[in-house]
Amino acid sequence: MSDERRLEYDKGPALEDEERAPEENDDPDTDEGSEGTEPTGDGRLIVALAPWKAGTLSGVGAFALVFAATYQLVGAMFATGMFARAENEPSQWAIAGLTMLGSHGATIEENGEPIQGAYAPTGLLTSHVSALLPVVILALVGYLLVRYVPLETVKDAGFAIGTTVASYAVLATVLALLATWAPEADEFAPEAEPDAIAVTVDASMLFSTTFSVLLFVTFGAAVAALPRLLEYVPVETTNTDTTS
Repeated sequence: MSDERRLEYDKGPALEDEERAPEENDDPDTDEGSEGTEPTGDGRLIVALAPWKAGTLSGVGAFALVFAATYQLVGAMFATGMFARAENEPSQWAIAGLTMLGSHGATIEENGEPIQGAYAPTGLLTSHVSALLPVVILALVGYLLVRYVPLETVKDAGFAIGTTVASYAVLATVLALLATWAPEADEFAPEAEPDAIAVTVDASMLFSTTFSVLLFVTFGAAVAALPRLLEYVPVETTNTDTTS
């Protein structure tokens, strides 16, 4: 009796369950949405993100870093009293925005006329140091994007770089609309709007900003991809041994 009961309890899985299990495990869509960090063969960690998502985060991060560095530089200008002579002393973030946009080649205007040499009536808005900040940060972002995000094809790389440039350009456009400064008020017509220093959002501004971001991000990405590209270059070896 005990043997019959043991045999009754030792039944294997049904054939329908065995046939259904491989179908459920072999579903290719279950692992596509996984994100996280994965080690590579050389011990380097990569961030498993979709190219568009990695590019968007890179563009927003690059914009935040460039603005933060420019804000710090402008803070040093305020510490020296550079804008203290203005009737309407500007806010630090507005000057940082104008300086950042000017570093990308956007034209800073006062009353519709370009400021000569980017000089405001009370001081300098751009400098050689401020112009180098986007170059260094954008190249570094492009390098890290290719180095630590798995971009297997040229299409993936184009998606990542394209979304990086697009997200950065959108934020720069919003900054251009907000960053304005009126250094002097008209004492004879106080109700009139004073001449404002701002960056006009036009095709020239969009082109200069987009082109500069694309150029330096692509440069950093190319530097990061160079070792990988060299692996596909065939190495020709010559046999120097001669037979006598």
